Amino acid sequence: MPLRKMPDDDNALLNRWREGDKASGDVLFRRHFRPVRRFFRNKINEDDVDDLIQRTFMGCVEGKDRFRGDASFRTYLFATARKQLYQFLRTRGRMMRRVDPELGVTSVAALGMTPSSVVAARQEHDILLQALQRVPVEQQTILELSYWEGLSGPEIAAIFDISPVTARTRLFRARAALQEVIEGLIQPDTPFDVDAVAATLPKR
Repeated sequence: MPLRKMPDDDNALLNRWREGDKASGDVLFRRHFRPVRRFFRNKINEDDVDDLIQRTFMGCVEGKDRFRGDASFRTYLFATARKQLYQFLRTRGRMMRRVDPELGVTSVAALGMTPSSVVAARQEHDILLQALQRVPVEQQTILELSYWEGLSGPEIAAIFDISPVTARTRLFRARAALQEVIEGLIQPDTPFDVDAVAATLPKR
């Protein structure tokens, strides 16, 4: 009985894609399309999502000097997606004259974005999605990478090019900011377990 061929790892696929193998690029795209789409869907208008997905994958191919295989491809992919998102929002913000250069203050709601979001089947999901769109973009990004993609502190640190200690601090502050926004969206004394609600949010 012939040995079953093991699927190529992401690094091997990326290297072959960079060398011109379109089929490897197609495999890599299909493998990571949904997480990258999730990354953008709760932050920008639906009409712009596909374009930024394409830019992200092409950025991975073109950024040869930024990825040498010493980190996971997934970390590299989300770091590239973050770069594309920030460039897009800075351009949109300059047009509207309402953007903080580091996106540590500006939220997607303040920028007038109308993200499609994940379809909220429960009221708690809808509240969480609204709250995420009202915290600063950097905090929203950190939280969604943690809640939806299950990335660790060191992985988030690599994506944001910061130390693991700084990543933990920013995640703590982001959760506190999110909780404060949620408290403004619900009735006083209404229990709301952010982690529990995030864990049941549909991934689409």
